[in-house]
Amino acid sequence: MLRFTYVLSFLLCGLVAFAQSSSSDTEEQETTAVKKAKIPNDDLPSNNGISFGINAGTFLVYAFEPTRLGLEGTLRYGFKKSWYAMLEAGYEQVDFDKPKYAYHSTATFMRAGLDYNFFHPDEVGNRDNVFVGFRYGGSIINYDSPRYTIEEGYWGDYIGSTPTTQATGHWGEFVFGMRTEVLKNVYMGWSIRLRHLFLMQGEDVLKPYSVPGYGLTDNKTNLGFTYNLEYTIPFNQKKK
Repeated sequence: MLRFTYVLSFLLCGLVAFAQSSSSDTEEQETTAVKKAKIPNDDLPSNNGISFGINAGTFLVYAFEPTRLGLEGTLRYGFKKSWYAMLEAGYEQVDFDKPKYAYHSTATFMRAGLDYNFFHPDEVGNRDNVFVGFRYGGSIINYDSPRYTIEEGYWGDYIGSTPTTQATGHWGEFVFGMRTEVLKNVYMGWSIRLRHLFLMQGEDVLKPYSVPGYGLTDNKTNLGFTYNLEYTIPFNQKKK
């Protein structure tokens, strides 16, 4: 009787182990099948929509350089799942007073171009972007120097001023950046900009300290950075 009990217990243990092994294999196969399954292209998240945002990077510029106060807004229109038409516009005021000269300017700028998103994760609801793009920018600057001093030891120092002058600047940008959805329809993103100044006009009397939207005028090529916060109104979302 005792031998029969041992044999029966052994058989029951074997059946339980086989059942657990079969269940584990089935679950593993289902998980592998889900991982390998691709979302149909038509079901991938659509980037179509319009976004409004601000470039918070302008506040960082002011924190490190209080003489420059600016504000920049962005408008993004997504179409064909991978493309964005971009419009960026802003304002900047520069004021500083140094021992030998003072400077004041107010200016507006605008940039327009396209971004291409090449990041399409096979994940339901994922609308993150990694993009490249280009911009063409232009700015109108009104500036003057209310006081400047030219030191001359023999004849004495000359103190003068320059009238308000208007200058324009034109440049191009290559853009690389990332953008992620942190809340429903709310995005945060950054971009690096390689900028080249094509043309400056109206700087005969005094060279502008900076070209808003481009940067300081010391170099023909600048490296810029933006940090955007955006809200998106999506279009053509499929109903499930």
